[in-house]
Amino acid sequence: MPVTQHLTRTPARDTLAPHHVHKHNPAEVLLTGLDTLRPDTFTVTATWPTHHPFYTPTPHLNDPLIFIETIRQCFPLLAHHAYHLPHGHHLIWQYLTADINPHAMHHTPHHPAHLTLHLTCSDIRQRPGGHLTALTLHAIALRNGTHLGTAQTRFSAHSPTIYQRIRGTHPNTPTTPPPPTHPTHVNRHHPHDVVLAPTPHPHHWLLRNDTTHPTLFDHPVDHTPGMLLLEAARQATHATHHTTHTHTHTHTHTHTNSSSTRAHTNNGNGNGNGNGNSDTHTNPSTGTGTGTATLTRPTTHTHTTLPATPPPYPTHIHATFLQFLEYTTPTHITTTTQTNPTSTTTGTNPGTNPHTTTHITATQNNHTAFTSTITTTPHP
Repeated sequence: MPVTQHLTRTPARDTLAPHHVHKHNPAEVLLTGLDTLRPDTFTVTATWPTHHPFYTPTPHLNDPLIFIETIRQCFPLLAHHAYHLPHGHHLIWQYLTADINPHAMHHTPHHPAHLTLHLTCSDIRQRPGGHLTALTLHAIALRNGTHLGTAQTRFSAHSPTIYQRIRGTHPNTPTTPPPPTHPTHVNRHHPHDVVLAPTPHPHHWLLRNDTTHPTLFDHPVDHTPGMLLLEAARQATHATHHTTHTHTHTHTHTHTNSSSTRAHTNNGNGNGNGNGNSDTHTNPSTGTGTGTATLTRPTTHTHTTLPATPPPYPTHIHATFLQFLEYTTPTHITTTTQTNPTSTTTGTNPGTNPHTTTHITATQNNHTAFTSTITTTPHP
C-alpha cells in the first residue's frame, strides 16, 4: 500500500511548504504531494500555475523548463523525506537528460496543469550507517493520464563541512551583470529575464548572473545555479536560431516656402525616379516660392522582431555540470548547431519535419564547466 508522506503545506496554496524543495518563495513551489509505493519507488504530484512570472508559456505551450524545475524540486523532497538527509546538507547536480512530449505541454490559461510523476531511484550511495551521498532519479511524468515526458538525473549530497572543503575559498560579492541582449533574440519579453549578454563574436555570449532575479536567485547561493545554466542554454539555442528583418526606406519630401521648393520622393530604392509616394508642404503665409531644389535623404531602419513563425520547441535536453561556476567571474557561452532531417511517417520524404540539435558550452577561466545539448523541432 502506498504510504502518504504528511508534509507541511503552504496555507491557501495546494503546494508543499517551500523548505521541502529548497525554495523561499511559496509561489515558486510546484510540488503538491509525495507517496512512497515501496523502497526507492515513489509518486509525486505537481501543479503548474496558469501564470508563472518567469516560466512563461510559448504560444499555446508551457515552458519546457518548468518541467525541468519540477524534476529538480524532487531532489530535496526525496533526499530529506525518503532518505532522511538532514536539512542544511548541500545537493550538487551532476547531469540531467529529459525528453518532452510537446503535445502534452499545451497551456490552458484558465486551468492549472496537474501532473503525476512516477519516480524510481537507483545507484544509491550512502555512508556506512550514515547519510545519503548520491543517487540517480528516474522520472516518468503524466498529465491527466497522457505521457508528458521522462527524465533521468543524478545529484550528490554533502554535509556543510565537506561542502566547504569542496568549495574552498571563493569570492562571493555579487557584481553588476553586463547589459542583456535584446529579449526578442532569446524569446523573452523582459530584459530582466535575459541571462545572456552580447559579445562581438557570433554564437558567443557572456552569462548574466543577476542575483536580484526573484526566480533564478530565489535564495542566496554561493555559485551560479543549475537552473540559470539551463536557462542560458535554452536562450542560447533561441539566439542561435533567431533571425532579424531589415527594411530599408528612402524618404523624400516636398517642401515649399518663400524661397524654395524641395521635392522628395519615396521610391524604396533611392534612385529618384518618382515611382514612389511624394508629399508637398506649402508655407501657408507665402504660398509657393520662386526656386525649386530636389533633396533625397536615404534612411535605413532596422526592425528586430520575433520570427514570423513561433520559435522552435525543445523536446530533448541533456546537461552535464562539470564544476562550480562563480557568479563573480565572467562565464562564456558558445554554441554550435546540427540540423538532422527527419520525417513524421516512415517512408515519407526526409526533411518534412527537421529537428536541430544545438550544442552549448559554458567556460570560465578557459575551463569547460557546463555542457548541454538541446534538440528542437518546429513549434507544434
